[in-house]
Formats: sequence, structure tokens, C-alpha cells
Amino acid sequence: MMKATCPRCRSGKLFTHGAFNLKHIGKMPPSCEVCGQDFVIEPGFYFGATYVSYGLNVGWLIPSFLLLVPGLGLTYEQYVGVAVVLAILLIPLIFRLSRSIWIHFFVKYDPDSIKLKTEKPA
Repeated sequence: MMKATCPRCRSGKLFTHGAFNLKHIGKMPPSCEVCGQDFVIEPGFYFGATYVSYGLNVGWLIPSFLLLVPGLGLTYEQYVGVAVVLAILLIPLIFRLSRSIWIHFFVKYDPDSIKLKTEKPA
């Protein structure tokens, strides 16, 4: 999931461009180049990734709050400033990670999938 590879073969790339290429941040190939797994499972499939994104954001905001406010003595206003800057910087990474996690929920790993794509019918 962290490498943003195909959930079925774990070899093909989920995204066509780098995370910080903001013009193509969500650009995905229609299917895996290695095993042929369809990445567009149904219309609106990745809408559920917004819930994963929310969880990931909460997951880093709470520990950072506990570290920065009571731990380092930042004021709430300072923390909000730091959190907003970090949230903006992490948008591309969390967006892609949430999509990767979401598709991994629904597509099972199949080690034989690479062989299936490369084998030619007789």
C-alpha cells in the first residue's frame, strides 16, 4: 500500500506520475501494466478513499497536537499554523495513500497474476 503498487500483483504502479506533480496528482492508468487488474472498478469507486483520507489526517493531527502543544509548549494558534502548513504539504501524499489503501481493501493479492498476464494462449 505504501509503495502505491497494484494490489493484485504488487508490481505495477497505481499512479502514472510522481506525488508532487500537482497537474497529474490523481492520474492512474486504466489497468495494471503487469497483471491487467482494472484500476477503475466502478464509477465513483474512489469516493470511499475520502474516508480513509480523513482517518489518515486525524491519525497524524492528534499525535502532532500532543507533541507540539503540551510537549513543546506551543500555543494553540501556533499549532494551528503549523498544522495547516503540514496539511497542505501532505495533501499529495495522503491523497495517493488513501487511494492505494482503498483499492487494497477490495482487491486480493494473487501471486499467480503475473504469470497469467505473461502466459500466451496455445
